[in-house]
Amino acid sequence: MVAVIIGIGVALVFNKLDKNIIATALSPSVTYFSVGTYNDLEMAKSKKNNYEEAIIYNDKGLYKVIIGVYSNPDTILLMRSYFKDQNYTFSEDKMKMSNEFINSIENFELLIKSSDKSYYESLNKSILEVFSRMINS
Repeated sequence: MVAVIIGIGVALVFNKLDKNIIATALSPSVTYFSVGTYNDLEMAKSKKNNYEEAIIYNDKGLYKVIIGVYSNPDTILLMRSYFKDQNYTFSEDKMKMSNEFINSIENFELLIKSSDKSYYESLNKSILEVFSRMINS
């Protein structure tokens, strides 16, 4: 009985919350690989020049130089290993993204998992292009 009452209370609270807050809370997350975070855009651009496919993501005034964004755990492991083999010094973090983005990169991630490492760079570039379009729209 207590569980039912608590459940009804939680349902009422969620019903009164803004629908965007609920949608954001339920959004899937991705893991991104970053080679630097800067307060200054010029410094970020300078760092980006060392990584041909990298993009700069403005996260509330912090400029992150992103070299990869993935949702599939197997792809994350493969690309982590790939970046280490490239001798990149990077960090990993998570961010919420839309289902649209996850669906847009799904085929690229499948190709990464089933292809030779020689194709990783071009597939990663395609994923970063989709990510860039999503964050800049």
